[in-house]
Amino acid sequence: MTLAAPPETLQRILTAARGRRLDEAAVLCASAIAAHPADSRLNALGGAIEMQRGQFARAAELLAPAHIQNPSDVTVRGNLAEARYHTGDVAGALALCDDPAIAADPSGRLVRLAAYFAQESGDYQHAAVLYRQIVAQTPDDWSSWNNLGNTLGSLEDYDGAIAALERVAAKSPGDRTVAINLANTYAARGDLDEAIVRLQNLAQQAPDFVDPVMALYVIYTKQGREDDAYIAIAEAARRNPSDALTRSDHAHEAAKRNEYAIAEREYEAALTLEPRLGPAIVGMASMLERMNREDELIPLMQRAVSNGVDAESISYINAMNLRRAGDFEGALAALDASKEVVVPGRRYYLRGVLLDRLGRHDEAFAAWRAMNEYWLEDPTQPRLRAKLYRDKIAHDTAQIEPEWLSNWTPAAAADGLPDPVILLGFPRSGTTLLDTMLMGAPRALVMEEEPFFTELEQRCGGIGALATLDEAALQDGRAFYYERVATLGAVTAETLIVDKHPLHANNIAVIKRFFPGARFILALRHPLDVLLSCYLTNFRVNNAMANFLDLGDAAALYDLTFSHWEKARALFDLPVTTVVYERLVEDTTRELRPLFDWLGLDWPGDDHDHRAAARARGVVHTASYAQVTEPIYTRARGRWQGYREHLQPVFETMRPWVEKFDYSLDDGRIPPWPGEAKPVA
Repeated sequence: MTLAAPPETLQRILTAARGRRLDEAAVLCASAIAAHPADSRLNALGGAIEMQRGQFARAAELLAPAHIQNPSDVTVRGNLAEARYHTGDVAGALALCDDPAIAADPSGRLVRLAAYFAQESGDYQHAAVLYRQIVAQTPDDWSSWNNLGNTLGSLEDYDGAIAALERVAAKSPGDRTVAINLANTYAARGDLDEAIVRLQNLAQQAPDFVDPVMALYVIYTKQGREDDAYIAIAEAARRNPSDALTRSDHAHEAAKRNEYAIAEREYEAALTLEPRLGPAIVGMASMLERMNREDELIPLMQRAVSNGVDAESISYINAMNLRRAGDFEGALAALDASKEVVVPGRRYYLRGVLLDRLGRHDEAFAAWRAMNEYWLEDPTQPRLRAKLYRDKIAHDTAQIEPEWLSNWTPAAAADGLPDPVILLGFPRSGTTLLDTMLMGAPRALVMEEEPFFTELEQRCGGIGALATLDEAALQDGRAFYYERVATLGAVTAETLIVDKHPLHANNIAVIKRFFPGARFILALRHPLDVLLSCYLTNFRVNNAMANFLDLGDAAALYDLTFSHWEKARALFDLPVTTVVYERLVEDTTRELRPLFDWLGLDWPGDDHDHRAAARARGVVHTASYAQVTEPIYTRARGRWQGYREHLQPVFETMRPWVEKFDYSLDDGRIPPWPGEAKPVA
């Protein structure tokens, strides 16, 4: 046996390798190594071939003896370093690219490998040193400049990162990868406007490139620009329809906006692409539960099991199933087993609900506190947004004075269309249950928390502009409102428009300016029950709902809202009828029949089932979506008593309203039925 392989053997191997017949080359090389085990050239050649075949473990096995025999061979050292890196031996790869080896390598390959390995392994300090060394020696190595920029960004040296990336961008203005890296670095530095402009330009210039719209989605989400974020994720899904996670994210954002048809389509698309995608199956389950299609949850869970979805996601769906079935202990165990398949805010919410139903009030409140603390950390600054909302109410309350009202220009001339009935109160006061009962009336068009009056206020220039609006502006505002209402149903002179929004209590001046004949239904519930229910509900956090992440803020909002309402009620001499939640759930007919008479609606009968109307209305877009499809129940009456200790800090803020509305902090007293004497305090 000869020590060295003959030239013709080496030539056959090289010919096969150069012809991309890599499997053949590997077989020839293995045979040659068996025949000539001492020929290190064969190990080096075999290792290189295995590298091209992607067989990195085999490559490392062959290259190691070649490196031992020829430690100064830079090619072998570099190939072995790459092979070790690809097998997960990052430390071994970096050891081959130490400083002496780098100094002895005139090609610069080892320093580039070392820099890349260090960057990929998260050793950004070392990577930055190496990349600086590379660009100092080779100033036109644009790839290393780009990597240096990204590495400095990881070290939060954003100025240095931007300087490096701008240098690359100037040399290669059409490089989309560099452009996205630079825009993301501006965003990380806090220059969001600059980042947005760059990303928008890149998205426009490269209509097939998904990265800029995904980056815009992230920025808009952090800024609380929900509409822009939704447009961005929808565009990302359009550009990248084969990515299951992007389709699932699009579905999730659509569901948050109550765009359930889009959400269902996108969840199904995601699960077609990746049947085992946990976020999509959990999102689908949450959407079905939100739409009161709970009978579809068990088939969905069976589908998840058959497709091999992870056990945690299946457990979450099971928790929802068991909750609906009334097995709260089982649901709690399933929720715990689901671990972190949903964001903490949603998990804490469901945990609190289950503990509450089990009578474990302190634990339930702790879960809801954790939920709200989680949402308070949102980068959109919900606490500040909540204060801005309260500040506006305080400003508007100060505005509505008799002198201001006396300066109003005349109301708009009659246009033959009905002024709306406004159903208001405070969130979680029973307005959704009440509007569902009104939906059964044939000529009633009931609207659910539409933003039409907020839009109308913005359209006319704010509350300060109301006094001086001329006839044309008033008629234009009424026409705008009716156009918006007509998107939900036909409007004639006989239509009874019921515009339900609890916080319309803060919009009275706008309502009365455009609709002097508007009537009002006030939904009342024990203020402490209302406050507790707001605190424990997992609302979508807009500026108003952000107030419910903190009990003190919630109490302050309640106080401001009813201070505004009482002042406006007196100033405008509002026609108001009141529906009391506790009386409604105790004797529905006795409480509601006078309301139907007041509205001029035919009474549907004492056996009227609101659940049929709830199912007929389709999706309920409020936090009461589950309750309105249940029979009338009284378990929420006086619920606050189980949480008295936790609510104690807001008692003094709430006490005046508790007493004004004929409730009590000491017993289960409720406002008396009409005609009955008030109880003695």
